[in-house]
Amino acid sequence: MGRGDPGVANQKTPTSLLLTPEGTFHSFGYTARDYYHDLDPEEAREWFYFEKFKMKIHSTSDLTMKTELEAVNGKKMPALEVFAHALRFFKQHAVQELKDQCPSLPENDAIRWVLTVPAIWKQPAKQFMREAAYKVGELRRVTTW
Repeated sequence: MGRGDPGVANQKTPTSLLLTPEGTFHSFGYTARDYYHDLDPEEAREWFYFEKFKMKIHSTSDLTMKTELEAVNGKKMPALEVFAHALRFFKQHAVQELKDQCPSLPENDAIRWVLTVPAIWKQPAKQFMREAAYKVGELRRVTTW
């Protein structure tokens, strides 16, 4: 359940990513959506807000490592950067959850990361996700299923 929508059961967090005008990570999911929509329209023109970007990788027939994604306001950024920001967020979130449960957990070498992708994705999309994971760093071996 999304933390931003209490009482709404079984609803996935939206694939929404917000980056600052400088292109640095700001927020993901409901937080990103709400913050972006609360921005002054003039200011919002400078930010990078991406929605539902995951399946664009599957639907792009000529996908390469240089493919760009268009933010809601028309600004463009390399898709690889967008996905790396999202994966870095998930990694940090997962590590924090694990540390909360087990404060003595040694972070390095204690976690094996497995990145899954939908079975319908073609090889270029799988390779793209592999490259995005490598950009996150510390992911020496990435397995896609």
